[in-house]
Amino acid sequence: MPNDRPGDPPDMAHVADTASTPRVATETAVTTVTPVTHLPSPLHLYQRALLSSRKPARAQAMPPLAFERRDLLLDAADIARYARLCDFSDAQGVPPTWPHLLAFPLHMLLMTDRAFPFAMLGMVHLANRIRQQATLAAGDCLTIDVRCGPLYAHDKGQVFTVLTTARRDNVVVWMGESLYLRTGVRDPLGAPYRAELRTERRAESGANPSTDPALTRSATWHVPGDLGRQYARVSGDYNPIHLWPLTAKLFGFARPIIHGMWSFARTLAAVLPAEVHAQARDLDLLVEFKTPVLLPGDVTLWRTTGGDIFELRDAAGTVPHLRGRWQANRHAPAAPHAPLAHPSSSSDTDLP
Repeated sequence: MPNDRPGDPPDMAHVADTASTPRVATETAVTTVTPVTHLPSPLHLYQRALLSSRKPARAQAMPPLAFERRDLLLDAADIARYARLCDFSDAQGVPPTWPHLLAFPLHMLLMTDRAFPFAMLGMVHLANRIRQQATLAAGDCLTIDVRCGPLYAHDKGQVFTVLTTARRDNVVVWMGESLYLRTGVRDPLGAPYRAELRTERRAESGANPSTDPALTRSATWHVPGDLGRQYARVSGDYNPIHLWPLTAKLFGFARPIIHGMWSFARTLAAVLPAEVHAQARDLDLLVEFKTPVLLPGDVTLWRTTGGDIFELRDAAGTVPHLRGRWQANRHAPAAPHAPLAHPSSSSDTDLP
C-alpha cells in the first residue's frame, strides 16, 4: 500500500508550494520550511487524519518537513478563555502551555502530510516537554516553527518526535517537544525509549510500583462529561475520542477521555507558583502521560512539598494518569531541543 493520500482540500491552497519556500540545512537532510498564512478548518485536518490510516505500519525515517506561521498574536480574550478552563490565575500570566495550542494545527499539517510516514489514527501521546526562555504577554507576536525530530524504539512500536519553536523578534522564547507512539511498528528505529520520570520501585514496602510514594495528596477535582467538548472549542482539537460517548466507543474507549494537554495544564495551574512563572528565564516543564482520564469522573492531585514533582491519579489515588515536574533555571538556558527521551534497554510507559 503506497504511503500517499489524495490531494489537499481546496482550502489548503494558502499553504505555499514547498518548491519555492526557504530551505534550512540540517545534519541529515535539507528541511523544507513551508509558510502557512491561513489554516484549514479542523474538519479538513481530521479528514486528512482519517485518510492517513492507509499508511503502512513500518519503521521509516522522518521526512525533512517544517511548517511555519508568522505574526501570531497572543490574543488576550483567547488566553483568558483557556486560562479559565484550565484554572490558571491572572497572576500566572500567559499559561506556558498556550503556545502549544497555537502550534497544534501545524502539528496536524505535519502529521497528515503525504511525506509523513505514520498514520495518525491510534497514535499514543507519550510525553511533552516545554522550555520557556522568556515571559510571554498578551499582545506579543510570535513566529512558530514545527518540524520532525528524533525517533526512538519502543517495545510496542515506533516513537517519533515533533519539535516546536516560538520566536519573538527573532529570539527563541519557547520550545516544545512532543513524543508520540505509533503502535504496531516492527523493528522500530532509534535508541530505546525510556520514561525520564521513573518512580521508585519499593516492592518490599508494599507501595504501588506505578506511583511515587514520596508524593502526598493535595486536591480532588471533578471532570465533567462535557469537558472534552469545552476544551475542543478552545484548543481546536476535535479528536472524536474526546467528544461524545458514541464517538469515543468507535475508537475503543468506554467513555470520552479528556485531552492530555488539558490534564497537564490543569496540574500546572495548581503547582506552578505565580512568581516562578513571572520571573523565571528558563522554565522547564515535563509531563509523561500514563493512562487516560475517562469523562465524567474524579481525579486526585499528588505532589511533593514544593510541588515540583507531581502526579494526576484516579479518585482512589492508585492509578497514575500523568507524571510531571517543573524546574526554574535562572541561569544559562538549555540547549535548543535537548533530547527528551533517554536511551535505555527498557521502557517505562503505561499505555491506555
